[in-house]
Amino acid sequence: MKRLADLTVEDLRASPVWRYEGGTAAEALVEPVKRDSLSRWDDEIFLAATAFELFDAGRHEGFCFPADDSGLEYLQPAIVTASGHVAFWFEEGREPGAIERQWKALGKGPEQIFPVTFRCLVSVDGREVAGRIERVEISGENAAPEEERGAAAEADDRAARAPTARPIASRSGARGRPDRRTSRRRRAEIPVEFAQGPFQGTGVTGDVSRRGMFVRSPHIPGTGPLLRLTVNLPQGRKLEFRGRVVRNVRGTPPAASRGFGLRLVEEWPDFEDLFPKRGDKPK
Repeated sequence: MKRLADLTVEDLRASPVWRYEGGTAAEALVEPVKRDSLSRWDDEIFLAATAFELFDAGRHEGFCFPADDSGLEYLQPAIVTASGHVAFWFEEGREPGAIERQWKALGKGPEQIFPVTFRCLVSVDGREVAGRIERVEISGENAAPEEERGAAAEADDRAARAPTARPIASRSGARGRPDRRTSRRRRAEIPVEFAQGPFQGTGVTGDVSRRGMFVRSPHIPGTGPLLRLTVNLPQGRKLEFRGRVVRNVRGTPPAASRGFGLRLVEEWPDFEDLFPKRGDKPK
């Protein structure tokens, strides 16, 4: 077992799959496991070796969390270098200059790096997880007024204004039909209740995907242990889920920025009916 921040290219070559054991940020722990494939239905969280190609054709090795590829915050891809990891998704409240320092680790500027394409080297339910990253994404990005920020922070923001990574949309399921399981997150505000052992709390969903959600809440559960959550739909309908917290946001005010990302053990039932795409009518 070792800290995720200490994971090296040699580690990923020796074991392409590592299981997340708990902790956050620099203290997150992972352990190698002997697996040659993964599934969206896994109860545990795994990262897998991933190949990256930069805009200037530079090739690098790293990892991502491929079970839920509905957005950059779930995939959390990172290039591994001798000088540290180069991430493409940040919590708000990152250290000033953190993004700029990453480009120095690669010895390149953003114009040489983006767009980045990536390809996970471990299949998920028999399919390849791959995609394209246009820029860095920052959780809850609410920039401070220009006069309150230094030049380094302004450079970070110019390099980091970012849409979510866009996993390849042309992947197909059985008989060549598009695989709708990779649909992107949908905005939805639904009250929820959750419990993790004796810890209990309430909140409101911010966005949802087939296998995940972000819950805005002042009550922040820990990462690792299984969490049980009840979603209170209109007309009194309730849905019960189990999931694991994969990130938490304990940001400064506004309180609406606080919450946690949850990867679900089960898919949402009737997801397309509950959360139609923009322009579609709810069924």
